[in-house]
Amino acid sequence: MLATLALASLFAAQAAATQPPAAAATKVAPMTVQVQAAAGADAGAQVWVKELSAALETRRDEFRLPKKGEKPELVVRVDSVGKGQNELQVMNGTLLIGKGSHPFNLSYPGEVAPQAEKLARNLRKYADQLKTAPASR
Repeated sequence: MLATLALASLFAAQAAATQPPAAAATKVAPMTVQVQAAAGADAGAQVWVKELSAALETRRDEFRLPKKGEKPELVVRVDSVGKGQNELQVMNGTLLIGKGSHPFNLSYPGEVAPQAEKLARNLRKYADQLKTAPASR
């Protein structure tokens, strides 16, 4: 019985050694992204565009700007920024991916920059989920 366990452990270790590392198997190409303000958007939207663009620019493993003439895979459109409840700000936006349009809003306290970084940190995960989600109307 002990020999069987030892052999099973040996075979499992050998099989694991022949498998490529999980990180290498899941590496994906950076997604092309563009951040823009909606037509006629307020100054708060422009601040969000600037801060989110800067946050995404640092995440080169996940995102890149489209080359000239290239259509971005993901467009983050900042529609408006306004006051919410309990002294929170609310950023209304839309994620445009493929032919889908996915509106969202983000309530936040304080400065835009830390919130833009949080959104940038999670944006690839959201975008990958939305690639297969039905579009909102």
